[in-house]
Amino acid sequence: MTKLHKKGLPAWVEVAADDTMAAVEFYTSLFGWTSQSIGDENFEYHILLNEGKMVGGLSGKMNPYQPTQWLTYLETDDIEKTISEVTENGGQIYMPATDMPGGKFTVASDPAGSPFGIVEGTGINEALNEVGGICWYELELNKAFNTTVDFYSAVFGWQAHTEIDTPEMTYLTVGQMIGIYTGPDFPAYFKDQSQWSVTFAVEDVEAIAKKAEGLGATVEAVRTGTPYGDFAMLRDPQGAFFVAMKPNLPSK
Repeated sequence: MTKLHKKGLPAWVEVAADDTMAAVEFYTSLFGWTSQSIGDENFEYHILLNEGKMVGGLSGKMNPYQPTQWLTYLETDDIEKTISEVTENGGQIYMPATDMPGGKFTVASDPAGSPFGIVEGTGINEALNEVGGICWYELELNKAFNTTVDFYSAVFGWQAHTEIDTPEMTYLTVGQMIGIYTGPDFPAYFKDQSQWSVTFAVEDVEAIAKKAEGLGATVEAVRTGTPYGDFAMLRDPQGAFFVAMKPNLPSK
């Protein structure tokens, strides 16, 4: 699988948890992933793998205020310049650029308050568009929609295309794997918070939802028979939101 690699594209995802080993057990049991610990005595970090290909990371929390959630990292070729552009365009930066293996990273939020990461280095997501891997990234906005779309365009060079624009919802896409959603009836399972979410491909959404519930997750909603595929909106046992999807494949 060719890795995504371009400024403004998602380059990595990770979930922060209070109980890292319980989170590892949940995700490996749910998706059949394996994990590899690369942390040390000061900070727990696990790589999650789908048949040997990297899906993302799972870590402890850097501070007590860090939310339990999946964080999407966007790629840049110059992190210091991007940090300046984030603040100039109405976003916030929460930590200085920090060294990591292969590059640097920081954590930010956009004008709607959605947390995201920034990484200087090449895209390293490997398990893309395959069962057990990532098949979609989505930015869900309950406020500042136009301002936030303009923010990502200015900072990361996004070119957003309108897919749906009705009184019920607006949906834009950026490239082949990013969606941007807003609507007057913002789903209650987003807890009235703008956010990035990550979607994992599965073979059977209803079976995964049942399995996740049995492992202690909360099933927020299940949608089947949509034009795009079947979806399950889930929260893991510690509260991190994610989506499982069986996408409709194009006709050959």
